[in-house]
Parts: sequence; C-alpha cells; structure tokens
Amino acid sequence: MRKLCGSLMVLLTTVMLSACGFNLAGYYDVPEALRKVDLQIPEDRPSSIRPHLNNLLAVNGIEISSKANYRLEIINERMRRRTLTMTLSADAVEYELIGSVRFSVFDANDNPVIDNREVRAERVFNNDDNTTARDALEEQLRSGLQEQLAQQIVRQYLSLRHAL
Repeated sequence: MRKLCGSLMVLLTTVMLSACGFNLAGYYDVPEALRKVDLQIPEDRPSSIRPHLNNLLAVNGIEISSKANYRLEIINERMRRRTLTMTLSADAVEYELIGSVRFSVFDANDNPVIDNREVRAERVFNNDDNTTARDALEEQLRSGLQEQLAQQIVRQYLSLRHAL
C-alpha cells in the first residue's frame, strides 16, 4: 500500500508539473519545423559561443544541417571586461564582464525572420589578489556568460514557432 501511495504521489506531481508548463532550464519544446537549423559562424574569427550553441542545440534535439528550413548566422561576438570600482591607490576592486552576440535568422528563401538582433549578458566579480584564483573565476564567468548568451539565442530562434 505504501509503495502504491508513493507511486501515485510521484505520478501526480509529474502530471501537475507538466500541466503547468514546467521545463528544466535549458530544455525546450521544439516544433518539428525548427528541429533542423543551418548554423553559420564565420570561420575567420575565433568563436567562444560555438561549443555552447552546438551543445544546447543537440540537447534540445535540434540538428545542425545545411538542408534546414532556417539559417542561424552569428554576425559577431564580443566579450569585454571593465573596471567598476577602484581603491584610492588605483587598484581594481570590482570588474564587470560584458558579453554580446549579434545574430540573424533567415528562412529557406533567404528572407530575414530575425534581423541583426543582439543578445547581451553581464556579470560582476571582485578582484582577488591571488592571480590564479582571479583568472580561474574570470574564465568560469566567461563560460557562464557564453552559456547564457547561447540560451538567449536558442530561445529567440524557438520563438519562431509563433510564426509557423
């Protein structure tokens, strides 16, 4: 009887979560027409967002294919760091990382459906006197920003479902 009650409770919770539209972060319901995309990132520039986009698309069952109905073009990526606060002796206390990606999405007839849009994300972090720790933290934050930017791009791509 206890097992039955436990199983019913799990089933009820699952049904309630799915009924309210709950999804795990980064996992999206992808319509059939958007399950293939041609991802174009200029080869002449290094791309730090490429692995994040590739992973996020794959996790959501979106195949990268040159025969897709839509082409997602990354126009440019930018990551910069600026000093936010300084001590009286001009030492940096706080930095801000700012990442941005400009992209467009074209349909099969080469018409822009999302034209030259920019997504942006920021993170603030404290300067650590330990150079190794600071560099490791900054690299971790950069990777997190790239993941956040990739999620924004994929969400905007999937917003095309309303135009289908």
